[in-house]
Order: sequence, then structure tokens, then C-alpha cells
Amino acid sequence: MPRATSAALAAATSVQPGGLVILVVEDDEADAYLICRALTAHPAVGRVVRAVDGVEALEKVERGELAPDLAFIDLQMPRKGGLSLLTDLGERAGRPFPMVVLTSSTAAVDAVRSRLSGALRVVSKPETVEAMEAVLASAIDAVCPRAAVVPAG
Repeated sequence: MPRATSAALAAATSVQPGGLVILVVEDDEADAYLICRALTAHPAVGRVVRAVDGVEALEKVERGELAPDLAFIDLQMPRKGGLSLLTDLGERAGRPFPMVVLTSSTAAVDAVRSRLSGALRVVSKPETVEAMEAVLASAIDAVCPRAAVVPAG
């Protein structure tokens, strides 16, 4: 089953030239699939790149493999969690990009800590593709100025 999910996830991360480059930092396969599928439905999104935790995400950005326009970051992950990643990305030299926390947590303290660590928004993970599309579209439109410029297709 994990191989089928990984193959489907790879197919969902298509490239649309000129579109937004979105970094998804999510350790859960099912959540990652749902998030990436929803993101590829947004007309302004050109490429979705997933990292399984904060260590992998930070390495991709620091090595220059990825210059995201926006990042969606989970809080609870192995090796390096979302709060630590937000802080590290916010302190690094280079082109800054907006970061949105996408979490299952409903604790107010997590939302406050996320904002203090650099997140522009904190969004609860919905359970359906349709709800995920709506939540992610709203976040993209709110924090990413390039989203208003939909690539010609």
C-alpha cells in the first residue's frame, strides 16, 4: 500500500511552468497525498515538492534544490518538527517565503507558537479533498501575492 500511495503522490506533483512552487512538509503519507492532490488542483500552483520532515525540508532549501514561493508545514514530525523548522527557515539568509502551518492540532498554544515562530497562518487539516482544496486555496490567496497571477494555460 505505501508504494501505491507514493506512486500516486509522485503523479500528483506535476509541473506547470510559471506556476507557484509549493513546499509541503508532512510526514504522514495519507495527509501528504491529500494535500498534494488538493494543491495541484489550484490553477496558480505549478510544482509541489514534499519533504517528510523538517530536516529534509531545510536541506532541500539550503542546498538550493528548491526555492519555494510558499511552504505548508506540519507541526508534529520526526527529527525536526514544524516549530523548529519555522524558526530555522526564518533565520536563514536567502530569499524569504511565506510559511503556513497545516496541522491536526486544535490547541491554541500551538497556533500562538506557530505565529511567533514565523507562520503567517495556522490552518486545521480538513478530512476531504474538497475541503482541503478550499482551505489551501484560501491560504494561498491570502499569503502569496503571485497566486493572483494565474499562468496562461
